Amino acid sequence: MSAKRALSFPTRLVVALAVAIAGLIATIGSASANEHRHVGEYEIVVGFLNEPAIVEEPNGLELRVMKGEGDAAQPVEGLADTLQAEVMYGDQVMPLQLRPAFGEPGSYKAEFIPTAEGAYTFHIFGTIEGTPIDERFTSGPETFSEVQSRADLSFPQRVSPASEIERMAGEANDAAATARLLGIAGLVVGLVGLIAGGSGLVLARRAMRSTSETARVMPREAES
Repeated sequence: MSAKRALSFPTRLVVALAVAIAGLIATIGSASANEHRHVGEYEIVVGFLNEPAIVEEPNGLELRVMKGEGDAAQPVEGLADTLQAEVMYGDQVMPLQLRPAFGEPGSYKAEFIPTAEGAYTFHIFGTIEGTPIDERFTSGPETFSEVQSRADLSFPQRVSPASEIERMAGEANDAAATARLLGIAGLVVGLVGLIAGGSGLVLARRAMRSTSETARVMPREAES
């Protein structure tokens, strides 16, 4: 029995460590997917609907509101009529339409499609059961994930976002337009040079004719 116990102890130790590490990873993942914030007696949880958030992929705001703490916490319903939401990127702001998440009391969502990489801010304001609320939640390493490039997660072929393709197409069009302008300018310069050359040739012929006629007249005058 003692031998069996001695052999099983390392196994139990490995299992215990594995469970502890798995729990730690799950905790970290949960913390990074949403931001939890206590406002008065309420806990507000905010994050993206879909993680990871990817450029030009359908996504949105996920909002949960609970009243109380721990096992006694209760979901707060009916807030789609008393709360408002906005998504902010840099100096750009877009209103969001909150609606209850089906089958999830106290949860609300609002869809949109992020079109740029980086940090986004969700602005939640209004009232919760008469309590004024005005909070901003910004994505980042300590809150919830920022929007990532589609190219970074593409496999097996690297796919560029549509905005980059449009930018490249725009640059190609600009280059083509510049080339056309330069071609037209070169054609105009060539035509001007051709006209100038023709005019010079005509003037030279006229000058030669005038000189020839003068030479014919002068001998006659001398004979007379």
